[in-house]
Amino acid sequence: MYKKHRVMLMLVMLFLGAISYLFSVDYAVIASDGITVVSIILAIYMTSFSSLVSSELAKKMQRKEDSELAGKSQLGVLRSYLNAAVCIGIINIIISCISMVLASKMELVVNKGVVYYIVSACGCATLAGNICLMFLLFRFMVNRQLWNK
Repeated sequence: MYKKHRVMLMLVMLFLGAISYLFSVDYAVIASDGITVVSIILAIYMTSFSSLVSSELAKKMQRKEDSELAGKSQLGVLRSYLNAAVCIGIINIIISCISMVLASKMELVVNKGVVYYIVSACGCATLAGNICLMFLLFRFMVNRQLWNK
């Protein structure tokens, strides 16, 4: 991944995590919707990557060196973005499941603990990270392949 995108991704995730913790956001309310969105995003990543593997476009991307990362092909850069997106997606699904379990166990507790809100903040942060990476991957594919930038 490009350094500017890693920094942007980390800032988005940290900012949203901190804001959701400060305002005691209950991620369990949208956790099942988050799982659905992330699952659809992961399915799109897998489908697009599997269709790319045997295409002429993949061969072209393998031969063309990336303009920002010297020594790496465009396909290698795309792979690093996909790896990050899949890892964050799986982490988000796990956090969403933990959040739903904690919410069901703590539904009678009025003052939920710090751990609960930390899990909720992590859920919000990883969901935002997934959406951010979805945008970056789309932009990377459009810019690099359609307009050759």
